[in-house]
Amino acid sequence: MKGDFFVNNILQWRNINYYTFPWRETANQWHALVAEVMLQRTRAEQVVPIFCEFCLKYKSPSDYVQEKSCKMFERLGLKWRAQELNKLAEITAEKGIPVEKEELIELPGVGDYIASAFRSLHLGKYDVIIDSNVVRLYGRYYGFQTDGETRRKRWFKELASCITPKKEFRDYNYGLIDFTRTVCKPKPLCSACPLTEYCEGKY
Repeated sequence: MKGDFFVNNILQWRNINYYTFPWRETANQWHALVAEVMLQRTRAEQVVPIFCEFCLKYKSPSDYVQEKSCKMFERLGLKWRAQELNKLAEITAEKGIPVEKEELIELPGVGDYIASAFRSLHLGKYDVIIDSNVVRLYGRYYGFQTDGETRRKRWFKELASCITPKKEFRDYNYGLIDFTRTVCKPKPLCSACPLTEYCEGKY
């Protein structure tokens, strides 16, 4: 009951409050994968102009490999990530972009979250997204303590997997991303939250 209430309300909230960003509309898998790399620890609004510029200049990994440098990432404060992108472009230009999570995680600069986000949001493959924002939301709603290691715990991964719907996972995951960015923030807007009826951590 509590889990169904959570999922249904996140989906309903997403239907009304969906945020449109250019990477959410692209059919170019290279651009989508790079977007997920750019979005790590960076506000979406900051990424928009850099992403649009990147897409115009680099249509494919091969286009990027020819230059082997990307000052755009430095403008996001991600100079170290530009080096990872060079390696990522070289590998995907040669072998293509994989769809299986185990293969994605092996790519430079692609961790568990990026692999899951890329699969579920851009490839239409079922996957569960877990980051510090999701941990905060689940912890508040279900009333358990969280820390920096919670997202790596097996029990938490199993919980997130049980909650994430098998059919509407893309909409649900987008709902989680937007909801934790705008409502269930570090300082939550409980007055605007549709989950307060069952939330254990409401303020």
